[in-house]
Amino acid sequence: MPQLTVGFLAWAVGFAFICGALLLAALSVIPATARAARPLWPVFASEAVIVAGGVAPWLLSAPLLLGCLMAAGARIGFESGTVHGLASGRPMAMAAALLLVLVCLFGWFAPGSVVLPAGLAMLLLGVSLARLDGARSLSGSLGRFLIFPATPFLIFAYAASQPPLSPLLLLAFFLVEIFDSFSLLGGKLFGKTPLVPRLSPKKTWEGLATGAFALLAVTLALSAWPGPHALSMLLIAVTVMIAALAGDLLGSAAKRRAGVKDYPPVMKVQGGLLDIVDSWIVAGAALAGLAAVMGWTAS
Repeated sequence: MPQLTVGFLAWAVGFAFICGALLLAALSVIPATARAARPLWPVFASEAVIVAGGVAPWLLSAPLLLGCLMAAGARIGFESGTVHGLASGRPMAMAAALLLVLVCLFGWFAPGSVVLPAGLAMLLLGVSLARLDGARSLSGSLGRFLIFPATPFLIFAYAASQPPLSPLLLLAFFLVEIFDSFSLLGGKLFGKTPLVPRLSPKKTWEGLATGAFALLAVTLALSAWPGPHALSMLLIAVTVMIAALAGDLLGSAAKRRAGVKDYPPVMKVQGGLLDIVDSWIVAGAALAGLAAVMGWTAS
């Protein structure tokens, strides 16, 4: 298991943010890239808030971390329920917010031998409801809510409660931010070929390639730190890339079904909280699952 601590990862995220500011500043003054780079500054400024919100909870005590997760769960549930309610024509925002808080508490306090089967059962139930019921039925919307965000958030909350696993969630945050940021930058600079035009029209293959290259480069750089093994870090990078893209597309599918661009906003530039953390929730849960399969432990 890569021996990366919360303290080291917090430092790495801050260092990467400073490097990102310097890179964007350089691109903003180079004539060939200035026109595409300069409009990204408002997005980058909002990233400062996201970075602080993504890192700070992991430096707090366990009860405060749980409180942060419950607050996030309530907001994510509200946003997801609002969007699924639009699709089904039935209000479900408050019920979804309460349900995700309960999912968070169950994931935090239940043992892993119970959480993992419960997550699988929740996922299978969600798939069954989504397939058996119409796209605009309440039960179909509930099924899609169980698939995402409920199931990955359950695993995320469990991993957050386990000191050996919680550094993986911060690692997932770091790598998702690298992947998303460079995918956005690459798409702005080089993007021509749509990746998934029906779900996310602005995503391009060129942006994906740029994000993947940056993700692999940062992951291999982390493997130079004492402890991580290069092959393990490469496996983590591939897992994060696939999971982050899946989380993003799952979030986009719900919005497209409801006919909206963003979840209920918390930040003008970024949209809703679920717009910000959709990839992280799935990537964090995926890394926790990978750790279980590989038998990893962390210090």
